[in-house]
Formats: sequence, C-alpha cells, structure tokens
Amino acid sequence: MSAALKKLGDRLREARLAAGISQAQLGAPYFTRAHVSAIELGKIRPAMRSLEHMARKLDKPASYFLDDADAERARKEHELEVGSIAGLLTFAGAPEALRRAERLLDAGDLTVRESSRLRLYAGSALNLLHRGNDATGMLAVAQRLAGELRDEPLARAADYQLAIATRIAGDPRAARQMLEDLLRRIESARPPDQLLRLRILITLGGCAQDLGEPQAATSYYQRALEWSNEIGDLGRIAFIHQGLGNAYRALGDQDAAAGHYQKALASAELAKDLVGVLIMRNALAVLAADAGRTLAAYEHVARAIEIAKVSGPAAYLAHCYATRAEVALKAKDAALARSSAEAAIGATDERGADADRAVATATLVLAELDLRDGQPVRAERRMREVAATYRALDAKAELGDVLMRLSRSAKKRGDLRAAERYATQAYAASKPGSANVEV
Repeated sequence: MSAALKKLGDRLREARLAAGISQAQLGAPYFTRAHVSAIELGKIRPAMRSLEHMARKLDKPASYFLDDADAERARKEHELEVGSIAGLLTFAGAPEALRRAERLLDAGDLTVRESSRLRLYAGSALNLLHRGNDATGMLAVAQRLAGELRDEPLARAADYQLAIATRIAGDPRAARQMLEDLLRRIESARPPDQLLRLRILITLGGCAQDLGEPQAATSYYQRALEWSNEIGDLGRIAFIHQGLGNAYRALGDQDAAAGHYQKALASAELAKDLVGVLIMRNALAVLAADAGRTLAAYEHVARAIEIAKVSGPAAYLAHCYATRAEVALKAKDAALARSSAEAAIGATDERGADADRAVATATLVLAELDLRDGQPVRAERRMREVAATYRALDAKAELGDVLMRLSRSAKKRGDLRAAERYATQAYAASKPGSANVEV
C-alpha cells in the first residue's frame, strides 16, 4: 500500500461519507461495492474512467483525489484517450468514437483545447454515421472554441467537417460555399495543407454532383486526382474515381463511368475498405442494369447488400435495396422490385441527404409499379413526394426527370393542362443557371 493510494482512498471515503451515499451507490451501475471498498482501503489504483465516474457522483473533479504525480499520470491517460478517439474515426469505428467522445464531454473537467478536439471528433463521427443535423451543433461549438484558441489547423478541420455536415443535412449549395472559402484560406497558407486541400476538392465534386452539375464535378475530381498522385492515399483515390464515375454517368458516357468505377473498386479492395467496395458494387450494378446485363447487375448488388448489412450505415443499405428494386423493375420482376423498394424505405432509420435520395429512388420504383397496375393517381402522389425531396435537396437534374414523369402521366390520363404545367416546371428546374462554381 503506497502513501499516494492511501491518501486517494481516504479522500474518496471522506467525500462519500460527506455526500451520505454507500459504497454500492457510489460504484453503481458500473463498479461493485467491493471495487469501491478496495480503492478506499488503498489496495488498488483505480482506472481514470472509474475515478471520473465516482468523482462526478461526489460533485468533485477527479484531480481532487490525486497527488501531483497521480494527477500528471491521469493527465497523460486523459490525453491518450482523446488521441485514441481520433484513431477510431472510420466508418466501422465511428460508433465507438462517438460513445467515447460523448463520455469525456459529459465528464467535464476539460481544457478548452480538449473540448474543441472532442467536439470535432464527435461531429466527425456523426458525419460518418450520416447524422449531419446532429453533427452541425457539435461542430459549430468546436469551430468557435478553435477560434478562441487561435488554432488555425484545428479551426480548418472544424470548418471542413461543418461543411460535410451541411451537405449531409441536405444543403449542398451552402456546403459548397463553405468549402470554396476554406479552399482559398488553405491555398493562401504557407505551407498549404495538401491533404485537406485534396479532401476539399473531392467533397466539392460531390456537392457539384448533388446540384446536378456533372461537368463541374469532373473538373473538381480531376484536380483532386492530380494532387492524389503526390499523396498516394488509396482510400481517397477510390473516392475520386467513384466521383468521376458518377459524373461521367450523369454526362451519358457509360464506358468512361464503368472504367472509373472499376478503378475505384480495385483501390477499395486493395485498401480493404468494405464501405468503398459496397459503394462500387452498387454503382456497377446500376451500370450493368442500364446495359441490359441483368445477371451481372444482380450479382453486384447482392454482394453490396451483403457488405452493407455488416458495415452500415443504414443509408448505404437503403441505397443497395433501392438499386436492386431498379434492377428488378427493368427485369420485369414486379414482386422483387416492390419488396426491395419497401426494404429500402424501411432501412432508413435516420434522415439525411443520402437517406432521402435512397427513399426517393425506391419511391419512384413504387410509382412505376403503380402505373403498371393502372393506379396513376397513387403513382403521381408518390412522384410529387419525390419531387419535393429533390427540390429540398436542390437536385436539379433529378427534379427535372421526376417532373417530366409527372407530365407524361398526366398527359396519358388526359389532363393536358397539368401535363403542360409539369413540363414547364421540368424545363425551369433543369435549364443551366449561373452556379458560380470555381474550377
């Protein structure tokens, strides 16, 4: 029994008795009465997380129970814990990163820098989980604290993640403006942050794609590809080729799209990135279906669904089910198309841009099935719901397509006035505008 442990135990017992609670109450629900007793007797050294748990119940900082040497050891443990959270910021590790960050934030007794970093990590984890609305508040505080510290790298990281959250929450136009402002700041810095610049260019490509501007998207992705050759990050190279594939598909160049998707799939497999693999499998399924290769499309999407069930997030699984619904619709398998579309809608337990797009795709499949069943009123109701979603997402190309579907349906049932109105709206939604995109 060391003097430091005895002192810690004595202080803990005194504080517990003063608070009028038992050893069992102090430890609950995570630690037993025997564990608390051993600490009070100086027989064991408590882990920092257990000491913080008990200190919170006694309304005291953990440092109250420690001598200087123990306080320094605790500080290092705390710093190590904060650093370990950053290492968990992947699709697979995001839930654990969020849990740990929130636990430390709830514990309090943090420096301003620790609070800013933990909020940045929590917001980043929420972005990985496609919870953009939840991430926004957390990241805004991280951004403010980084500004108070005058820590420019920390502030830039918070700004970037806040732009990501804004895009996920369904506002790609505002996200693009934030990213362009941040890109100018980075390029004027000496030396510039090359990795963050690469990430910004990739995300700007995604925003342009969200806004129905595939030509602008290809420009951003090509610039990112040039920078990626110097960095050699396989994961981000996969993202770039994926983005180029999406952009070329929107431009109607299916061969170029397939080539980039295959490169992205190879990079993701080499990097052992399960989420990247499922995204590419899903994209290749869509291309195969467009080319009439139904069997290949089913094989790709089956593999994507298998991975999505393990890796998540839910929005990705919804996208995979929606793709299978589209493939089945083209293959004239109405039963599979309907069940897959309903599975896609059921898989979206949280809202966000990605989840909304998956639901919109699945709802359009159900609308097409309604038309085939002779239910135009129900089909048009579904299409109007989808149009509202795309309008909220500012997805011009998709909105124009849905409005034209509504126009054709109205014309077929003899409502020429509605058909003309929808066609006019489709033209207004799809015509090129001054997007003011820097390329």
